[in-house]
Amino acid sequence: MAAQKRTPKGQGGLQDLTPLVRSDVNVLISAQAISTYGSFITRAALPLLAIIGLGINAAEAAALAAVDLIAGAVVSQFAGVWIDRLPRKPVLIGTDLLRAILLGTIPLAAALFGEVTLPHLIAVSALCGMCATTFDIAERSYFAGLVNSSALRAVLARTLGIRGAAEFFGFGSAGLLVGAFGGPAAIGIDALTYVASAVLIGFLRVAEPKLPPASARASFRRELSDGLKKTWSVAIMRPLLISTFVIGLYFGLFRSSYLLFVTNGLGLGPEAIGLVIATGGIAAFLGGVLTERISNLLGVGRAISVSLAIVGFGLILVPLAPGATVLGFTMLIGHQLLSDGFETVWEANQAAIRGRVLPAAFQGRANAANDGVGILGRLLGIIVGGVIGSSVAGSGVALFVGGAASIAVGIFVAASRLGRIQSISQIPASGARRRA
Repeated sequence: MAAQKRTPKGQGGLQDLTPLVRSDVNVLISAQAISTYGSFITRAALPLLAIIGLGINAAEAAALAAVDLIAGAVVSQFAGVWIDRLPRKPVLIGTDLLRAILLGTIPLAAALFGEVTLPHLIAVSALCGMCATTFDIAERSYFAGLVNSSALRAVLARTLGIRGAAEFFGFGSAGLLVGAFGGPAAIGIDALTYVASAVLIGFLRVAEPKLPPASARASFRRELSDGLKKTWSVAIMRPLLISTFVIGLYFGLFRSSYLLFVTNGLGLGPEAIGLVIATGGIAAFLGGVLTERISNLLGVGRAISVSLAIVGFGLILVPLAPGATVLGFTMLIGHQLLSDGFETVWEANQAAIRGRVLPAAFQGRANAANDGVGILGRLLGIIVGGVIGSSVAGSGVALFVGGAASIAVGIFVAASRLGRIQSISQIPASGARRRA
């Protein structure tokens, strides 16, 4: 029996899940929370290790920020096809364990040789980027096959909210751990969290939906090209793919410019940076808690467009911050609260729409297409950020451009047909969803 049929059809929400499905949802969310806690430590520790410990310049910082995305872009579409052909649970476990091994080489190298080199960091970042992209595609596809589309947004919002809480503790710990023990030791903690995540995922009990038989599959090459083509062919998905690209651009500009701006421009140390960024986790958690209320109050289309605009406004606050003053810290924290909170609302809604309008057997390729578009946006943002962000003033301009782009795409979505949709139930489900 497909997992779709295990979920009762109610009004939508976690209360509609059977106890067994709810248990699996909680297990997967818990596993992600543990690994996310560690990954946010590494997300802060790895560039700080390179910037402070190795003294890299803006171009090298941009290369370090880009390499995992390039690797993710290379693997994403292939991963999408295989995720639609293979059971997803082993993929989740395997990518967790592989990341644990890769990250473990950093503290090992520091202990054996007394230093970590930039090529080593780049190689680990690239391979972990491949694993992270594959894991994220498999996880969203697993959820889409596990729960009915009526409950999918609530499940995704809860997942993103718990991830936000993990971000709070991860980033909050990162600066303190780097300051106290150094970057390699902090990254070693991340390696252990992936082991714990893999162990938890091993307890998932609900059978995944049956995979299409080999005789029903097209060639690998045909399925590879179908991902973006078929996703784009669904009219309601086009503004979402465009917004995904722009949000990718936003995060690319942020990733290549933010740390340089707050470190060199505002004079913040690793502890202060970690604490500021950690507040975004609180906002993401609240965004996950409030996604259903905000979406029902505004309507799903308006919730998406308003969220995109608020995300952009939040980032614009960063280059306007006057320095390491009370007002400056308030504006930096304001960015985290606004952008992270409403990015959660946007992400949960657009992923739920994708889960509704595309069949469960196509979710791997659909999520891969979405990730591929987002990664391309991030790469463009990192390149632009690296080119114009070689000075403090340039980093500020890059951050302002990212915020303005998000506001613009919010206005675009509001003017599209998607912007007028009140609820996900108004959107026609795929044939597979209607039969579920």
